[in-house]
Amino acid sequence: MVWMVSGNKGGVGKSLFCLALASALELEGRKYAVLDGDGRTGDVYATFLRKCPARLADFRELRPESHYCPQDEVYERMVHQLLKTSEHLIINTPDGADNILQKWFDMTLKHTESCGYQFKLMYLMSDRPDGLDLLPELADRFGYLFPIRNLYFGRPEIFDGFNRFHAHRFHNVVDFPVLRSEEVRMLFDLRTYPTEMMTLKKVTPGSDRKVFASPSLSRARLHRWQYAVNDVLCPIIDGEEIANVKAFE
Repeated sequence: MVWMVSGNKGGVGKSLFCLALASALELEGRKYAVLDGDGRTGDVYATFLRKCPARLADFRELRPESHYCPQDEVYERMVHQLLKTSEHLIINTPDGADNILQKWFDMTLKHTESCGYQFKLMYLMSDRPDGLDLLPELADRFGYLFPIRNLYFGRPEIFDGFNRFHAHRFHNVVDFPVLRSEEVRMLFDLRTYPTEMMTLKKVTPGSDRKVFASPSLSRARLHRWQYAVNDVLCPIIDGEEIANVKAFE
């Protein structure tokens, strides 16, 4: 299965969602690989480097006005190689689902389905309406599109633009639980992810290992958060393969 993680604008929590999804898969005993297409930061790639099959790319190199460019073949080969080693592939995308990224979505869907893999587009949202105008078009093209309200921005009711104009298109809307900002930052600073942090046994002073050494990240709280994440993601991971976008007459 291929999980492509996008969002309506920058700063909606795509990178953290990738970490949480990887942890949910790991807790279920699933093998996964990571492709970070956000060459600007590469924070997801840095977190999973040497921990699972991981690659870094720059999706902004591809231009939608070009019918074909050499990057297409490079990308398809990269995806195929990662899927040979793992049953799940998590793809992080740059900020904003614009026309450039839509070509990547289309190309990934075509390539993965031709190889017998399912494609799911995870669409994170803030409470702002920026970028939501693309959601109907994406819903028409991708039946396995899952909109995600990031509750870091507030309760589900404050996602007014999405709730009023778009929520009716979907069987399942995901509410992504909140993790404290300082704890999110520490995960990325330490280049670790929730399940890795949750299973650390001790701190070794002077070690080169990236280990937890600060009381500002509570492993008990991280456990609670990750299992809240699993509650909303596992039905999508384990559920029957029914399209999330409702069919309209």
